[in-house]
Amino acid sequence: MYKKIIRPLLFDYDPEKIHNFTINRLSGSLFPSLLKLFLSFEDKRLQRKVGRLTFRNPIGLAAGMDKNAVALAGWDAMGFGFAEAGTVTPLPQEGNPKPRMFRLPKYGGIINRLGFNNAGADEFEKNIEHVKKNLCNDFIVGVNLGKNKHTELDDAYQDYKFSFEKCFETADYFTINVSSPNTEGLRQLQQKKFLNEILSSLQKLNKELDTTFSDTMKDIYLKIAPDLTEAELDDILQVSIDNNITGIIATNTTISRDTLPEGIYETGGLSGKPLEPIANSVLKYIIKNTGNKLAVIACGGISSFDDVKEKLDLGASLVQIYTGLIYEGPGMIKKIKKQMIQNL
Repeated sequence: MYKKIIRPLLFDYDPEKIHNFTINRLSGSLFPSLLKLFLSFEDKRLQRKVGRLTFRNPIGLAAGMDKNAVALAGWDAMGFGFAEAGTVTPLPQEGNPKPRMFRLPKYGGIINRLGFNNAGADEFEKNIEHVKKNLCNDFIVGVNLGKNKHTELDDAYQDYKFSFEKCFETADYFTINVSSPNTEGLRQLQQKKFLNEILSSLQKLNKELDTTFSDTMKDIYLKIAPDLTEAELDDILQVSIDNNITGIIATNTTISRDTLPEGIYETGGLSGKPLEPIANSVLKYIIKNTGNKLAVIACGGISSFDDVKEKLDLGASLVQIYTGLIYEGPGMIKKIKKQMIQNL
């Protein structure tokens, strides 16, 4: 019904308006209750322990969908094992000029250049605190951190520290986003000198907050771009290992258009099926060159059980979905989990 009736109707309207409409519905109480009624399905055989956390199933929602952490009850009801909210920045910001989201239905892709539009860390933390009491105990909430647009690169680590401390008690894990192509200069933070300062300062703060609060130290993941050279990847992996973070999210959106037919496309990050081969290549490289030193959450091009199986078989510990959910609908999560049980 979703693909034949609902999706064609939704695709008649502006992508960002439909996105906001959907998030508003999921942030209420009625829609999540209906979703849970029809989509509830869990099996303990799908549990996965990664880092300090046990995930009820390995399928998560990628960051960018729920930027202000208002629809967590909806993702819980939909059957995700975890959801990553954000990207959140210390101060509120509106992001880039509109229009800034574009569908590619023929290729199962989306291009966005949103630019970390969000309500800021104070509002974000309040939203998680408000909704978390209504979530299932086994539903895990990750927080994706970014820097404000006008923060200088040399001071970027301060932005990450601010939001990390603000959300420490409400987040189950953190992801450091230095790889979005839609904030000018952000990807330079993947350079060794910047990245080491960010990760080392966060791990130091992580230990300090562990002694201050009853919470334990939090797992930290690093979300990387798919458009890196092998030398750049090597530096990133070594800095990640040296700073003892839990793992890598591979990958963010791509600025490449090599997997699309020749043509003129909007600028921004490309996600969905055209990203899949690029993201899988990065995933293979990480697994081959780090062994079990870093866990990997695979992201990019997942829209079916076969896609999930491929990424897990390649060595990913968990997976994340975004664009696939838009094209396949909320029923895809239950369907994938049932197929995973059948193929154990």
